[in-house]
Amino acid sequence: MSLAKICGALALAALAACGDDTSDYPALMPTDRLLAPPSLPGHAADAANDPEAATAALDARAQGLAGRAGSGQVANDAELRRRAEALRARARALSERPLDDCAPDDADCAPEAAPN
Repeated sequence: MSLAKICGALALAALAACGDDTSDYPALMPTDRLLAPPSLPGHAADAANDPEAATAALDARAQGLAGRAGSGQVANDAELRRRAEALRARARALSERPLDDCAPDDADCAPEAAPN
């Protein structure tokens, strides 16, 4: 292959790499948005004018959400209590076991030989 063909191929590859791939990168945030003073939400003026009305509206919304949440009863309370008691029993058993004691089913934990 001649030197002219090699230079032509390299120039073609360089031109192909110069495409406009700006969509691959995220847009940078403009400085005017970064340095702008904070904007207040639309309901802030209402709350500043009449704080009691805003508090009453929030309380009403909270009561509505609490009403939709249901009675607050756990679906299977007996099963949860049984599981909690089993965990407490397991914790008691573990707390009574010495720290240097091996678990019965632990194959890696072999009792140390008594010194001679």
